[in-house]
Amino acid sequence: MKKLIFTLILPFTFCQAFSQSRQENFQLILKDDWKMQSAVTDAAPADKISKENYDTQSWYKVSVPTTIIAGLLANKIYDFDPFMGRNLMKLKDAKLDKPWWFRREFTLPAAENGKNVILRLHGINYKANVWLNGIKIADSTRIKGPFRIIQLDVTNHINYTGNNVLALEVVRPFTPNKSRGDLAIDYADWIPYPPDYNGGIVNNIELKTYDKVGVQYPLVTTKFDLPSLAVAHLTVDAQVTNYTNTAQDAVIKGHINNDVAFEQKVHLMPKESKNITFTSEAFKQLNIQNPRIWWPWQYGKPELNRVDLSAEVDGKVGNTLWEKFGIKQMDSKLLNNESRVFMVNGKQIMIRGAAWSPDIFQRRSPERQEQEVKLVRDMNMNIIRSEGKMEDDNFYDLCDKYGMLVMTGWMCCGVWQHPEHWDAAERKVAMASDSSVMYWLRNKASLLVWLNGSDMPPTDTSVERDYLKIEKALKWPNPVIATANEGKSKVSGYSGVKMAGPYEWVPPIYWESDSTHKFGGTWSFATEISPGPSIPPYESLIKFIPKDSLSTSSAAWLYHCGTGSFGTTKVFDKALTERYGASATIKNYIAKAQAQNYEAHRAMMEAYGLKKYDTATGVVQWMLSNPWPGIIWHTYDYYLYPAGTYFGMKKSMEPLHVMYSYKTKEVGIINSYAKKFTGLQVKATVYNIDGSIKYTKTAPAAVDADASKMFFAIPAVTGLSPTYFVRLQLTDNAGNVQSINWYWLSQKAEVLNWKKSTWFTTPESAYTDYTALQQIPKTALKLSHIQGSAGSDSTTHEVTITNTGKSVAFFVHLRALKGKEGDDILPVIFSDNYISLAPGETRIIKCTYSNKDAMNNTPYFLTSAWNLDTEKSTGDGDQSGFEDGLPVD
Repeated sequence: MKKLIFTLILPFTFCQAFSQSRQENFQLILKDDWKMQSAVTDAAPADKISKENYDTQSWYKVSVPTTIIAGLLANKIYDFDPFMGRNLMKLKDAKLDKPWWFRREFTLPAAENGKNVILRLHGINYKANVWLNGIKIADSTRIKGPFRIIQLDVTNHINYTGNNVLALEVVRPFTPNKSRGDLAIDYADWIPYPPDYNGGIVNNIELKTYDKVGVQYPLVTTKFDLPSLAVAHLTVDAQVTNYTNTAQDAVIKGHINNDVAFEQKVHLMPKESKNITFTSEAFKQLNIQNPRIWWPWQYGKPELNRVDLSAEVDGKVGNTLWEKFGIKQMDSKLLNNESRVFMVNGKQIMIRGAAWSPDIFQRRSPERQEQEVKLVRDMNMNIIRSEGKMEDDNFYDLCDKYGMLVMTGWMCCGVWQHPEHWDAAERKVAMASDSSVMYWLRNKASLLVWLNGSDMPPTDTSVERDYLKIEKALKWPNPVIATANEGKSKVSGYSGVKMAGPYEWVPPIYWESDSTHKFGGTWSFATEISPGPSIPPYESLIKFIPKDSLSTSSAAWLYHCGTGSFGTTKVFDKALTERYGASATIKNYIAKAQAQNYEAHRAMMEAYGLKKYDTATGVVQWMLSNPWPGIIWHTYDYYLYPAGTYFGMKKSMEPLHVMYSYKTKEVGIINSYAKKFTGLQVKATVYNIDGSIKYTKTAPAAVDADASKMFFAIPAVTGLSPTYFVRLQLTDNAGNVQSINWYWLSQKAEVLNWKKSTWFTTPESAYTDYTALQQIPKTALKLSHIQGSAGSDSTTHEVTITNTGKSVAFFVHLRALKGKEGDDILPVIFSDNYISLAPGETRIIKCTYSNKDAMNNTPYFLTSAWNLDTEKSTGDGDQSGFEDGLPVD
């Protein structure tokens, strides 16, 4: 009998059937028609369960990948929404701590008879006994770890001519306890654990056939003669495996873009796997003239190329595959021991993005993934960080396609962070996981950097050394750093990045005021940083907080905050009350919260843009999205609603942006384009609360490519109201408006108490005063819109808003509803939102949405502002209306 081949392979996460890598010979992804049941409920012996004709009528029908809880939810066995209030606690069940069966029947096509059959498990959380046709083919000492792909040769156990039964007895991860437990999918202080701890099958299970020899894991790496990009020197690698018990001579053939051809012979001993390499020195055709280069989306086109590979033995094809790749070169360097700058194709890149999180139950939707990547691009971000929560192939394919950089690596806070406590078995899982991830992600165009640790370097230096050996051996082509924090690894030196906070509310002036470089100010590369809570709009809150619990102190509200130090919104709420005044109702609170979210997040990103390549090289907002409906750390909420935080972010990262420094009171420009601008004009206008103009200045301006520059300071102005406005406008040399940016300011300064700073916030000893914003004189708006373009998939409208009154229209919010009484169309892309308008000012906002998300409804545009006179405002008949923006009831 043949021995099982047990090989680590590309790692976990939901691979889709039509990912970038395509196996041209037989491949069966076992996605649908699975049955799932608790081993407590069905206690039959494994050899019976894994044979044909076993009765599974009482089992749950599921699709894989799925966790246990996700499978139960898909079968609607609960009569409540687990996201509403504290319902998640009701999911607890003693059976979740016991094994669960996942069973699937399948047949093979007759054409595969006699071929080597390989079963690939792409991610089991956490361990499993695997049975095929009544025989245990692997036990739970081997099959464990969600970030591994394990390959089993099942040729001797397969039924080529009839039905086959595959059954996995899965055991969920051991309950995490800080530094001890299983090396599973871990969380920290930003989400409660689901009661099954994501136990289940968290990636595809598939069967592949090979005729004696197979090739897999293609890697195409690029070297340029920088700074020239005229020639790309390519190296092609792949893993070749002999699946037979006899030595084989094979020919590995390849093509680049069906144009450049290359081939090489390889001798393989029985069951041997080895790497094969095609260098540009040995294969001159791999020196590509005028290559199609992959760029991050803001710097050029994310061009993708294609590599085809095949393995042949005696002229017979063992298998073929193809995969897309990017011709690109990722590098990094330390500007000093404090700041790491990343380069793509020799060009330094100012990294600005946010941290991704998958669904709490590990559910994946290709459609939602694309929606979210589009939202990230709409905010003008260029990177997504995934901290130890590996996504699926479709996610990385989308990032490749849309030119979105990715930062990923091992996770913080739990077992992964404490290798000093690992035993030999856990260390084996860790190294196998690292090997798998390298094989899996190394050819993805979008991958910028890999982190071998998050909150600290691996505490066992031998672990980091072993990681680095694996990464070198498997030719990881991108930068590797030891940690996401500012620590110095004993193995690899300074990281050049930091995670010194804050994670809690801080005022806008904070970001430019950290002169000591001890805290979260504008220095180094901040891999995770945030001004804390992001309060969702009312329309989202009522989807997960019962209306009778809509209070910042209710148990339901607190349950949807974070955990530990982040289990309340008290710091944010105190600042909101001190700065904007007491809130009479929850709707009043929410409206003010959008303004506080907007100004804080805008200031953070503006400060990093202002100081780019000076003291700062990158910034990652913690976080991008919530894995379940939450009240802290997101740019858009779980329901994809873009609110104050989102539009503050989007405004701050405009490619050509005019800004105001809270610290120096100067007006400047941040240019994110790769070209210089001359002939610009910067205009600043100061308005009192009653709408009267108190100061104005216009100045000529020019700014270098990918640079920032300050031009003039706004002087002390006499006769200002306690709260006042600054309107900035930037026009190009043709007179076209490139940027409009409004600030609301106070004559009372914020005072930070740096001596009482913690790792997550710096408290204030005095707050600014914006309470006068609640008494802005009312003004009327005029609303009109036209349908700009309607395609088969999406529609764009242009909405014109005019302030017809005499005072500033503050924080004008535009919504697109599914008809007059309908819910918001989500997701939706607005060119701008939460805008302010000077007396007589007109702005045009573009609104784009997918037709299916509008559910064939004509959109109804609903507009609010803090000081809106709803009776005097006018709109387009039955297609637009107005509501109070700062409601008191």
